[in-house]
Amino acid sequence: MINKLWKYFECQRCGKCCLELGLPYDPESLLNISTYLNISEKQVIEKYYGSLSADRSKWESNDSKRIPCPFLKSTCEGYCCEIYPARPEGCKVYPMESVGARFCPRWEIAISKLRKEQEEEI
Repeated sequence: MINKLWKYFECQRCGKCCLELGLPYDPESLLNISTYLNISEKQVIEKYYGSLSADRSKWESNDSKRIPCPFLKSTCEGYCCEIYPARPEGCKVYPMESVGARFCPRWEIAISKLRKEQEEEI
């Protein structure tokens, strides 16, 4: 079903996902983002996510750093991602595989189109 939903989903670049959900965290993203920005993973965490513990074994999220996403940039055509090639996995799969799909105004349109297609097949 998820693959069929992508067929009907059209991002409108409204930025609601980035404004409401912020920068998602996954460990692989840290390396991708740090490489893309040419800064250390520690710097990525401290600048965009939160802070590291003294022994650097864990980090604590600071939502004011990641919500709204610090990489969201406004353009005359809508919004764009400043780190698009290195964006986290959560961004790549939004809204199809996300608990935050309710923030996406195009999500319901894609669902409606899929339901209509399924009804027509019956």
